[in-house]
Amino acid sequence: MTLFDTTQIALERAMSGATLRHSVLASNLANANTPGYRPMDVDFHGALQQALQFGSRAVESAEIGPAPSGDAALRADGNGVDVDVTSAKLAENGLELSAITQVAGARVDILRYALGTR
Repeated sequence: MTLFDTTQIALERAMSGATLRHSVLASNLANANTPGYRPMDVDFHGALQQALQFGSRAVESAEIGPAPSGDAALRADGNGVDVDVTSAKLAENGLELSAITQVAGARVDILRYALGTR
């Protein structure tokens, strides 16, 4: 028997994925004026959704990393960063990260309460 179930492990992996995505999106914004820069993104949703079909070990080892963003329209200088779209993605990801963190924290609080350490 393990202390943390698949859901808790998935929440922790989602937090790390959302944190990585936040960093990647911020890097895209920082390079918005760099000629030839191609934006990146992190699809942690898809990786976790696929891994959840195979249990907690698959979730723990799911490959979550940056990949080139496929929806980038290149400007004349070869840069594919749309500042407005990227800013919206960054804000949405921040809200999602906050929600994931709150849910994971609440689950840990329940566990602490059950163990009598709270």
